[in-house]
Amino acid sequence: MDPSKPPWKIKRVLRVKNSIEVLERFEDYREKVMKKAYEQHRRHPRSMVDGNELLLFYGTTMACCSRKLKPVSELCKDPSCRTCRIIHSRFDMEFTRKNGIRLSTSSEELSDSMVSFKLKNLERAVIVCRVIAGRIANTIDGVYEECDSIGREGLHSNLEYLIVQNPCAILPCFVIVFN
Repeated sequence: MDPSKPPWKIKRVLRVKNSIEVLERFEDYREKVMKKAYEQHRRHPRSMVDGNELLLFYGTTMACCSRKLKPVSELCKDPSCRTCRIIHSRFDMEFTRKNGIRLSTSSEELSDSMVSFKLKNLERAVIVCRVIAGRIANTIDGVYEECDSIGREGLHSNLEYLIVQNPCAILPCFVIVFN
């Protein structure tokens, strides 16, 4: 954490209630990754155990939470509320189909890198997600065959970010709204 930067203040934390269908889809994807890891990549024991599940962050904006602190019990219909659109579509959108879904290992890094949103009624938001990473190919290596996701390592071999191609690998759990 950089002490020269003002810290982001958390305005709200919302829990995402996923449907049985979404939970089953996530668990089916985990089973597929675990089976593939067992059959093909015995050198990746973490993928065999739990699919290499990680807790990662997806940065976006939220329009429905900028109103007074009223309870949020369902997804809004506002097209400018990217958080609700992403959760409703289960990350399966044209942009993510083309480019993959880029998730960060640090909510702080995401907040710092997000463009300053001066648009009326938009708040910064981070979706906290459980992610089945499976076998991760490093962007520096450039070898992406038979991998489940693509990552970039930062300092000390820590994962900096992860790009997931299959939206079934992501289960949104919480939304953190910032001031």
